[in-house]
Amino acid sequence: MKKPNVIFITTDQQRYDTIAANGYPHMITPTLDRMIAEGVNLDNCFIQSPVCMSSRASIWTGRYPQNHGVTTNGIQLPKSEVTMAHTFLQNGYHTANIGKLHFVPHKGEGRDHRINATVYSGYGYESNLISEAPGPYPDDYVSWVEREAPQYVDGVRYRLAQSIGPESMFDLWDFHAPEKIHNTAWVAGQTCEFLRSYRDPRPFFLTVGFFYPHPPLNPPREYVELYDPGVVPLPAQHPDDMQRSKYANVTQDEWRQMRRYYYALVTQVDRHLQTILDTVHATGTAENTLMVFMSDHGEMLGDHGEISKGPSNYDEVLHVPCLFYAPWMLPRGRRIAGLVESIDVFPTIADLCGVRLEAGVKGKSIVAALKGETDKTRDDVLVEYKDTRTGVNVKTLRTSRYKYYYYGDGYEKLYDLAAPDQEVFDCAAQPEQQDTIQVFRKRLLTRLMQAQDDLPPKTHDW
Repeated sequence: MKKPNVIFITTDQQRYDTIAANGYPHMITPTLDRMIAEGVNLDNCFIQSPVCMSSRASIWTGRYPQNHGVTTNGIQLPKSEVTMAHTFLQNGYHTANIGKLHFVPHKGEGRDHRINATVYSGYGYESNLISEAPGPYPDDYVSWVEREAPQYVDGVRYRLAQSIGPESMFDLWDFHAPEKIHNTAWVAGQTCEFLRSYRDPRPFFLTVGFFYPHPPLNPPREYVELYDPGVVPLPAQHPDDMQRSKYANVTQDEWRQMRRYYYALVTQVDRHLQTILDTVHATGTAENTLMVFMSDHGEMLGDHGEISKGPSNYDEVLHVPCLFYAPWMLPRGRRIAGLVESIDVFPTIADLCGVRLEAGVKGKSIVAALKGETDKTRDDVLVEYKDTRTGVNVKTLRTSRYKYYYYGDGYEKLYDLAAPDQEVFDCAAQPEQQDTIQVFRKRLLTRLMQAQDDLPPKTHDW
């Protein structure tokens, strides 16, 4: 039997609760709702690091940040690491990427987005259309706009200086060009063109990287108008949160408007996912194509008085949507409630495709859970973050009941997720929680030892 094609789709900075079928009816996501109804949904998938580059490095290698070394943004993924693309290429697949990868820092000495294909050689992709951010760099997307609609080049650019840092979540504007020129439309359009023109006898492994709903929040107006600001839910903000928040003076209308623009970008991605689904069916590959959808991390959206992402490690940042869509191969409408780590996605895709993994992958296949043969997944998830410039170094262990933090200076935090105000009150110092703290200290140490790298492997007795 021919190995299945794979379309691995990622969004950037999309929370779990941005899909109507996940229990959030204020969202407009008919395509993702359909994929969940006809696929297998992971209700509790958590990432391994709370920022783009380290999370993506873990997803693509199946390894923890301590293994591949990308412990925060601004560290290039070493080309010695074996990615999903390498693995599928070595197993007889054509490998291609369209859109965002972010294995290489956006900025730095000699960084030139006009030569992204050269910069990204060595990561396992035979073909690569890279657009790490829509507009500020002369890359594959901007080159396309210059060819196809040069009058809109200035309209697609965003103000790079304002796009860096959490302030950009309040930097809202309507997209200054036709919707068909938007980066989301470009990623989907190039994906559909790939599918229509594909003639290689090999199966394909295609990654599709949408930049959005990552800020700046600049959706086309038609998507903004789908959301009534009076219906958009306010952030969950406890008074104790707001005493610590830099955004205590933001008004309810401002919070709602920011969320409205963010949700609009999610809905735009959803609509273009439908064009990809339609093209898969139109090209006759639907019965032999596995589609996987997930995000690299979430977004605070004002919850706990915070915005953006980072090592706060709140669930709003760590908990991401993830689904497997292959009605010809997997059960329809199955939901997996158990904990899953994002590093489990790669080995699961490989397992479904009969692809052999290289040594060093730390993730675990959950194919048995996908197929309904078991409900067993993980007992906990491990999250790692280290930034040598800021000095922030934190390990987090989350179970279904508790979330435990251990910092590089010995400071500890504990949240009881069964409490009414989740992740508001640190209970690490409470006398009644000291037995729990002791359990988590040992449990975290055990997980860290299990996560230690297996590379290079031992090859001789001495």
